[in-house]
Amino acid sequence: MQKVSIYIPVYNGEKTIKEVIDSVKSQSFSFDEVIVINDCSTDNTEEILSTFPDIKIINNKNNKGLSYCRNVAINETRNEIIAAIDADVVLNEYWLENIIKNLKDDTVMCGGNLSEKYINNNYNNWRSVNYMQNWGNEDTINPAYLYGCNTIQLKNIWKKVGGYDEKLKSNGEDIDYCRRIKNLGNYDLFYNSKAKCLHLQNDDLKSISKRVWRYHSYGYKIKKPSFYRFVKLIIKQFKFFILRSIKNLIKLNFIFIFINFVVLINFIKLEFVRTIKKEDS
Repeated sequence: MQKVSIYIPVYNGEKTIKEVIDSVKSQSFSFDEVIVINDCSTDNTEEILSTFPDIKIINNKNNKGLSYCRNVAINETRNEIIAAIDADVVLNEYWLENIIKNLKDDTVMCGGNLSEKYINNNYNNWRSVNYMQNWGNEDTINPAYLYGCNTIQLKNIWKKVGGYDEKLKSNGEDIDYCRRIKNLGNYDLFYNSKAKCLHLQNDDLKSISKRVWRYHSYGYKIKKPSFYRFVKLIIKQFKFFILRSIKNLIKLNFIFIFINFVVLINFIKLEFVRTIKKEDS
């Protein structure tokens, strides 16, 4: 068994971070190094982290965003094999044992199978259908990309692609990173359906709306806010609304239709405010 480092970026993760770290420490194959990057949390995250004296904690003085945290953590790791999970992801005890089997010289990055824990919540259920973070129950070589919520990679490939794009502060960094690996040529990505983990996120209507907006707005190919970009995004979201609602209507799923509508309206409001303020991603 090779030595493996794992890092966890966290911002205001007091509700989940202890359970996440406990799952990391309960693996059938032990991690050699655990690093948590606290991105200037304003809740009790730092106090909870202090109860784990055997992990390395990096406290950012300012909120820097997800890509910055990824780069800092990977740079600090002492091992060539590096895993990463989000601060609301609990690993199955065999996650590392399963996923590391696929990591080779040519297969430089692998991703696991994330499912929702609180599926009885209608908003989580809606998210699991429309924004799933897995590629199904079959292993896949070179999926479109690997979801950044649970991955393992070789440190060498991070150096070759120049790290994560720090302009992508909250979303889209995983898609961009995988694209740049593929552009290098001669390297493979791998999705391992047996490397399972659970998502602890528990959304309400407000949080799911903001999550969808952030996912699309900060990951969109036209980066700088403008009215042209605003129109393009709204058209795209309206198409999503129509297609999803037709499917939901066929199944008489009126709750999902309601969520579709509110998410669309809130997306328009949030994106309009961002356009007016001309905020960069």
